[in-house]
Amino acid sequence: MPITGFDLQGKKAVVVGAASPVGRAVALALAEAGADLALTPCTRSVAEQRQLDASLTAVAKLGRHCQSFAVDVASEEDVRHMVDTAVAALGKLDILVNAIDLPFGKPLAETTSQEWAHVVTGNLTAVFNTTKHVGRHMLAQGSGKIVNVTSMLGDRGLANATAYCAAKGGVVQFTKAAALEWARRGITVNAIGLGWMEGDPLAQENDPEMKSRLTRYLPIHRLGQPEEIGALAVYLASAASDFMTGHTIFVDGGALSHS
Repeated sequence: MPITGFDLQGKKAVVVGAASPVGRAVALALAEAGADLALTPCTRSVAEQRQLDASLTAVAKLGRHCQSFAVDVASEEDVRHMVDTAVAALGKLDILVNAIDLPFGKPLAETTSQEWAHVVTGNLTAVFNTTKHVGRHMLAQGSGKIVNVTSMLGDRGLANATAYCAAKGGVVQFTKAAALEWARRGITVNAIGLGWMEGDPLAQENDPEMKSRLTRYLPIHRLGQPEEIGALAVYLASAASDFMTGHTIFVDGGALSHS
């Protein structure tokens, strides 16, 4: 495949969760590859909006058309309105990246039903909402690339993170099912499974001893950098990956290779 297979010139992308370090890194990589962007946070919180503004500024410096939308991705009505507005602004949507993440850690016996519902809605239902409404436009045009950012904890469990693991595992299975459903409609659906990343609250970076234990556990002996996700996202969003769908690629420093 020639290098032009990774070219995203003329493509229009929505990056959901662009306020996070990984979401921002993905947005920048897509912009560098030539895509115009619509960026959203995961919630309407003031802190996330501030971080989203920083992402918007960083993308704009690359000379790409970019705009942001305030949205709570757990609300289907919010998402529907955002998608319709983004289509009107950009003319079409070729790429959807769901960099959605709501970390949560708590012993199972102490997790309330409200907390369970919040974590599953924020991490899994939100992916359903965005994929459903962006997917409708992609189905109408007969093409599209969807990239879901999930976690290695969707494949391997972790004590005191049952709700989070279940939700992220749901994203892995959602990716497979959506890929099968839309494979003959010109739409590919793949996922990136993150390992322990710098800036990840579940990595407990405020606890030097825990961070040291994590890095010793990883065969690569360091946490991942958000910028290391961008190139893979470009591959999955580009024509270079046209024969690939339904897969989750784990970028985890070798964590899942442990027995």
